Amino acid sequence: MVTFDKEKMLNPSIIGGIVNGVLGFICCLGYIVGGAVAAHLYVNAGGNLDYENCGLVGAISGVIGGIIAILLRILILSSVMPMMGFKSYAFLAGTSIIMGLIFSIIFGAIFGAIGGILYVVIKNK
Repeated sequence: MVTFDKEKMLNPSIIGGIVNGVLGFICCLGYIVGGAVAAHLYVNAGGNLDYENCGLVGAISGVIGGIIAILLRILILSSVMPMMGFKSYAFLAGTSIIMGLIFSIIFGAIFGAIGGILYVVIKNK
């Protein structure tokens, strides 16, 4: 049964989310790595090494990482586009920000959970 233990899961999820956000900005494989990092930190904090809890920690870190990644994209692209000659940053206005955020959160959670589950598989071998 999956239970959210705030004391054991919150810090690993946040640290894994930062890893997810920075690496996920570069490549989607970063979400898997961040989920595995979050699961590793969770197990080291005294958590159970099982698929459900490690997958949950990975998914939470993926959501946090998705938010960080979209913020990094907006920040970097808004500073690069004027240097490239674009006067406005209109292509990232409104709905594209919302769609990018939803996309990053959903796929961050999926790939983060995969990373947490892969950590359990590798650790059990």
